Amino acid sequence: MSLLGWRQWAVDGDGLLRPAWTPWSPFPTGLLLWRPDGLTEACCLRTETGRQAPHERTPADDCVCGLYAWRNSALLAAARRPRWTRYPCVVGVARLGGRVIIAERGYRAERGYPVAVFDPRGRVSPRYSVARYRRWSALVAEWDEQGDQPPPHRTHSKH
Repeated sequence: MSLLGWRQWAVDGDGLLRPAWTPWSPFPTGLLLWRPDGLTEACCLRTETGRQAPHERTPADDCVCGLYAWRNSALLAAARRPRWTRYPCVVGVARLGGRVIIAERGYRAERGYPVAVFDPRGRVSPRYSVARYRRWSALVAEWDEQGDQPPPHRTHSKH
């Protein structure tokens, strides 16, 4: 089973997609990277640092680990801009799979990969095989079953 989820990414200096909502910064090389060459596997930073016993499955029901995404573009558009990163941010759609925990407003998944991004400034590396949109309305029209939604607030930093 796979689902589509809406999310924010921070774009590093090489155009690579990083989680936008994480206090673990600067990002460890490779650990917090949405891979441009295949599936991204969720890991638990608590188990990586030895603060918690390894999970049998990721995401775990009793942990906060996993690849996060909102259910639709309206929830993404209403979300605050990430405050943990100084990198510019983009928003878009990820295909999620493996073990997926479904919550009221979104998902936590074991695996995922980006499929479409709203990237009007062309910041995302060409290494990602994703659909690229310069207009929010075009991304929503093609990827969201909810229809036309307002653009997300403050998706790009001024740096």
